[in-house]
Amino acid sequence: MGQESLVIIWDAYTGIPVRTLFDCHPEGGVSAMALSKDSKYLVTVGAGAVQRVCIWNWTDESESPECQVDLSPKYGCQNQLLFNPFDNTQLVSNSSTQVLFYNWERGHLEYSAPEITDKTFNMVLGSLSQSIFYYDGVLAFTATSAGNIVLWDKQTQSVSRQPVVRKAVKLVPLQEEAITVLTLIDSFIVTGDVNGHIKFYDGNLKLINVYNEFSLDPIKSISFSKEKPSISDLGYSKDCTLDAKPFVIRNFVLSTTHATAVHVNAQRNVPQTLLKEHVEPLEAVACHPKQPLVAMGSHSGTIKVWDYEHKEAVCSRVFLPHKQIQCITYDPQGFYLAVGFASGALQIVDACTLQSDDKECFHYSQDSITHLTFSQDSRYLAAAVSRTVTLLRQCKEGTQEVWKYQGRHHSHYKPIQDLLFGVDLDSSQPRLLSLGMDRWLVEYDLQNSGEDGLLILSSERIEQSAVPTCMVWYPPLTPEHFLLTASNLYKMKLFNATSKMCRFAVSL
Repeated sequence: MGQESLVIIWDAYTGIPVRTLFDCHPEGGVSAMALSKDSKYLVTVGAGAVQRVCIWNWTDESESPECQVDLSPKYGCQNQLLFNPFDNTQLVSNSSTQVLFYNWERGHLEYSAPEITDKTFNMVLGSLSQSIFYYDGVLAFTATSAGNIVLWDKQTQSVSRQPVVRKAVKLVPLQEEAITVLTLIDSFIVTGDVNGHIKFYDGNLKLINVYNEFSLDPIKSISFSKEKPSISDLGYSKDCTLDAKPFVIRNFVLSTTHATAVHVNAQRNVPQTLLKEHVEPLEAVACHPKQPLVAMGSHSGTIKVWDYEHKEAVCSRVFLPHKQIQCITYDPQGFYLAVGFASGALQIVDACTLQSDDKECFHYSQDSITHLTFSQDSRYLAAAVSRTVTLLRQCKEGTQEVWKYQGRHHSHYKPIQDLLFGVDLDSSQPRLLSLGMDRWLVEYDLQNSGEDGLLILSSERIEQSAVPTCMVWYPPLTPEHFLLTASNLYKMKLFNATSKMCRFAVSL
C-alpha cells in the first residue's frame, strides 16, 4: 500500500520472485488480492478512495490488466477478494457492509451488489468478515461479526453482458463469537473466530469438530496442507458427533491478529508456534557490542534478538506484566541487556537467553523509563525517568554478582533528553552526565553517592534559548577532551569535558 506500491509473485519453493507488477494501483496500493485455482490469473483491488478491481494474466509479459472495473465508494472498502474455484469468470469480495459478486466475460468485468441489511431477515446481521463460494460453485457464504452465516444463491442465469445475480436467501446463526475467517477444505466448512477457536462444519452447517484448547488470539487466516491425510484413522481424535468418528483432517497453519503463526498437527492435535512477531511498533533497538546481533523491543512486551549476518532470530521473550517496552541497551561487555518499561519498571536480563532472576527487576517510579546506559566497566547502570536519574550498581554477594539500588536524584525541572557515562581521564573512574530540556548539564558524584541518594557534582546551564536534544563524547583526536551536544536550532557545540566551557559552535 502507499506510494510506489507493487505486487510481487514468488516461487514458494525457491523463494525467488518470478513477476513484479509495478505501481499497479497508483491510487493508493493494494487492499486485497487472490489467485485463481489454476494460478493463471491474479485479481487485485486497490486501496484508493475509488477502488479499482483488476484481473491480471501475470504469466504473460503484458503490463496492463486483462480487465478492470471501478467500484462505487458507497459499498465501503472491499478488503476480502476470492475467485470462484470452479469458475474463473466469477469472483466475490466484501467490505464490512456489502458483498459484491463479479462476472468476467470476454475482457469485460461487471459486478452486482445484492442488498443485505438487518431488515433482510429481521435479525442482527453484524459486520461482514469473509465470503467464499461453496463446492457447487453456485452457492456462496458470508461470515459476520455476529457469528452468522449468510447463504447466497443464484437468482437468474446471466444473459448477454449481465453479471450473474445472487440473492441472500438465508441467515444461519452459527455461533455466538464473531467469525473472522471462513474457508473450505475437503468436505468441511471451516471458521476461525475472535476467541481463537477453529470450528469444522459439514455441508449442512452442523458442527463436526472444534479446536478450542490452544489459547490463541483472534484468528486472521487459516491455510491447509496440500497433502491429504493418510487413509489410516489411527491417532486421530474423535469428532463432536454422537457417532464419535475419527476426525481425519489435513494439517494446517493459522495466523492471529497478534502476529503469531501456528502449525497444528491434526493427528496429534499439537500446536507449534512457527513465528511470533511484534504486534505494536518498535520502540527500542540496541546493537550487541561484540556480536552481529540487534535486539528489538515493542509496546507489545516482546523482545526479539536478530542475527543480521545469518538473517535469523536468535531468541525472543514476551515480558509480563509490565509489557510496554520503552528502551533497551546492552552493557559494553555484552553480558547484560537492560530493559526499561513504560510502567517505570527496570529489568536486567541475560544478553544470550533474555532470562532473569526476579531479584533483577526494579520499580522505583510510575513514569516511563526513557533512557538507559551502562558505564564502561559495566559496574553501573543509570536510568532516566522524566526529570529523575536512578543509579544501580553491581555488587558481589557470596559467589554471585547482583544489581543493587544506589540512589536517585530529581536533578532537572524538565524532561531529561540524554544520559551518558564517560571515563575520568585522570582517575579512570566512571562519570555520569544528564542533559535536560531545561538546558542544564548535570554531572553526578558517583564515588560519594550511596543509598541515601545520588549526589550532584556539578550543574551547568549550556544553552540560553535553544533546547538541547542529545550529547555524545567527541572522539579523542586532540589532547583536550570534549563533549558534543546538538540542539533543536540545528546547532552543535563542543564543551570542554572538565570545565564545561563552550569551545566551538557550528550551525547546520
